[in-house]
Amino acid sequence: WLKTLFQSFSEAPLLNFVGGEGAMSYQLGFQVTPMCNGELDTSGDFKGGPHAAEQDTLYKMAEENRDGGNKMVQQGRYEEAIGRYTEMIMQTRALDNETDVEWTEEGRVAVRQLRAAAYLNLSLCFLKTQQWTHASNTATRAMQGDKEPPDPKEDVLTPEKKAKALFRRATAQTEGFGNFSKAAADLAQALKYTPDDKNIQQELAKTELAVKKVAKTADKKLSGFLNKRKDKDEGLFGDDLRPADGPKAKPIPNEPMKLSDGLWVMPGGEENKEEPSDDKVDYDELSREIAELREANAEEFGALRDKVTKKLVEELDQQEKEAKEKHEKEEAGEVAKEEAKAEEAAPPEKSESA
Repeated sequence: WLKTLFQSFSEAPLLNFVGGEGAMSYQLGFQVTPMCNGELDTSGDFKGGPHAAEQDTLYKMAEENRDGGNKMVQQGRYEEAIGRYTEMIMQTRALDNETDVEWTEEGRVAVRQLRAAAYLNLSLCFLKTQQWTHASNTATRAMQGDKEPPDPKEDVLTPEKKAKALFRRATAQTEGFGNFSKAAADLAQALKYTPDDKNIQQELAKTELAVKKVAKTADKKLSGFLNKRKDKDEGLFGDDLRPADGPKAKPIPNEPMKLSDGLWVMPGGEENKEEPSDDKVDYDELSREIAELREANAEEFGALRDKVTKKLVEELDQQEKEAKEKHEKEEAGEVAKEEAKAEEAAPPEKSESA
């Protein structure tokens, strides 16, 4: 009776009452028919004792939810399909704990494949409803199962379906989070499973191009601004983002100072030490910070990139203006020099005699 009771749980959108003479049927993603005397109809339950997993009621119910969910996806009813596939996963988990099933390796694999299919279909539904985190997570579970740590036995998808799961996870990364690097890695792996898939080939090419473009643009346009000191209200970041007090330099001793036996510090030892410069940029560290910002908040990164681009264009315009003015002054100076030389070379005018 526990199996039959399990059938009474479902998502509300699937509820559908149908009246009948002497009995009442209602559908909750599957069929349950209470009898007139108040007892539940268990005619669909397997009563033959120990049996294969594929013959178990829970397995058949999971198949019905799979087929029903697939039809809903075709009709664009993604939220309802999510309910079906979620219920399907619950049924396969319950089936794992059945004691009257004669478990074989083939039976275990069949149940795992059914559960993996549910996760794979869920990833599509979550993509369609723009639930990016769920789409990425369910695609991962389709490939490795839902146990932690992952059980290698849960790796039951065919290469073609693994490629499909990777493609969907990559789509969630690009459209949902702007993580082009992670998406490119998934697409490259998917292409190993299905080397002739044109869609994956095209998407990988686009994603790799986006990775190069974003990295190149970010490195070039941000490198001159992130660590450069500017006057108030002219820097990329405001004073509220700067530390109030920087690290204080240690005082330089005016006379020899003993640190330990045989070790003395002489004054003036750091006179020739190069002072740190704000104009020198650690490009490796900068690239890491840019990548972290891009992955953590794509929207903030885009706004920052636009601000930097605008600032860069303004500085270039100012430099061109200054260069033009300097060139005009130099030309004017040359003209003045030529005129002065011409005046010096001209013979003095003779005065008229009275």
